[in-house]
Amino acid sequence: MTVTAARRTMSPRRSAARTVAVAALSAAALLGGGLTAQAAAPARTTGAAVELAPAGALATQCYYRVNASGGLLIRSGPSTSYSVVGSYANGSTILASASTTNGFRKVGTNRWVSSAYTVRITSYPCE
Repeated sequence: MTVTAARRTMSPRRSAARTVAVAALSAAALLGGGLTAQAAAPARTTGAAVELAPAGALATQCYYRVNASGGLLIRSGPSTSYSVVGSYANGSTILASASTTNGFRKVGTNRWVSSAYTVRITSYPCE
């Protein structure tokens, strides 16, 4: 069997259907097309089927807008007892963890902000 013959295990119709399915999932995820969290996960293809990434591979960071008139303090840990290490201006766009710990979102190594002052920007996909 030649290399060319080994690569042609899928019919052109199945290959086109797979390509369309992957493109549709990607476009819907980028446009926020009402997909569930699992459907928005990265897709991979095997054979003629499109498989979604495992649940552990779901988005862990999302974009948020700072909604605090005086700005938002960045702390070194997930509570107000940790020291202030910086701040974000009101209206800033930040990339932060989708999950919270004690009401705080992680924005970097030893960097946390209060989730009460962040609003999810749904027009951007989570990563």
